[in-house]
Amino acid sequence: MAASETVDPSLAQGAQVPLQTFTIPQFPPEAQELKALTLTSDIKLDEYTSQLETFTPIPPLPKGIQSLSLELFSLGYPPGFLSALSDALPNIKSFDAYSQLLCGISPESQADALSFFEKSRNLRAIQLLDVFARPGFFAAVGEKLSESGREKSLMFLQLNYTYRHEDPEFLSRIACTELPMFILPSLVMCSFNIAAPDTTNDPEDPSNLTADGEETKRKAEGVMMFDASSSNVLVRALLNDETAPVGLKVLNTTLYTLSLGDLKEVLGKHRGLLVINVTVEIEPDERCKEEMMEALAQCPEVEHVELVGSPTLDFSKATKEARRTAFPSADDMQQFSQSCPSLQSFTASVLRTTAMGQVKWLKESDVWHGDLTIC
Repeated sequence: MAASETVDPSLAQGAQVPLQTFTIPQFPPEAQELKALTLTSDIKLDEYTSQLETFTPIPPLPKGIQSLSLELFSLGYPPGFLSALSDALPNIKSFDAYSQLLCGISPESQADALSFFEKSRNLRAIQLLDVFARPGFFAAVGEKLSESGREKSLMFLQLNYTYRHEDPEFLSRIACTELPMFILPSLVMCSFNIAAPDTTNDPEDPSNLTADGEETKRKAEGVMMFDASSSNVLVRALLNDETAPVGLKVLNTTLYTLSLGDLKEVLGKHRGLLVINVTVEIEPDERCKEEMMEALAQCPEVEHVELVGSPTLDFSKATKEARRTAFPSADDMQQFSQSCPSLQSFTASVLRTTAMGQVKWLKESDVWHGDLTIC
């Protein structure tokens, strides 16, 4: 609920407050029942750097707030702001951040952002969407989350990035080896997701127009992710008894490519999974498919599976018919159901594109419906 809307504050459960400066307004006494607070940056870009020099002391905030979202603070926050915010909201259990450099642009801002996580000791859920940071920051946060007495707190972890085709250095901006330090034994949901950009061709969408107002060609689709040689830290964290979740139900590792061997080990460790989204190296042959299905069969309770294929050179050069053998047919799915009777959906693609084909299977009345289209 936006702060500008006229409503009975005593009935509101959440508030969204746009900020043109780092000044949080005073909340009326009747707003003490608020459970969620969203702060959204409306700071002009040419004023942002000067706004980072100071902030107005944060007024008393409703103590019942358990969910905090911070949106679009592209250059971060003034030193002291985030730690003051955590002091004002001691009961935060859920923290979301969207589209920003969370640690800011100075060492002082980075230290303050780390202090925020140090003070927010009741976090149960963290969701970071297109959030970047200076080297070392995410590793330091991971260390704070794993401190004695806190390692059993965090249950839901979602780290999501939207791939940017226009940025050839995009993956290098993501803290590949630091993010897995967020993995803790207490997690029931663990997501390291890479999302494809919007590919709408709506001529009314400004992102589909050139600077001269002309319609652009079709947008690039799909994603790129870290290759298997860069995924060792993630795999170790999911397998090591000191860090591996003990009751994991949802696993998304599409940001990282797993070898077939890694996939088998990881799923063998986490047999209680209900939802699996993984990127895996694929070869154009039956053996590849069989090994993938054998790995998945280690999770008999799984309900939804998405495989994102990271093609080897052999796969990219193979004929359409050869590539088809890497993905399950309707008969394969029927047989697979014997090992995973709860499975309801199975999707597969190559780099989350449609250009190289896709697989979509849905089970209705114990019969698999869908198609396998390889281009």
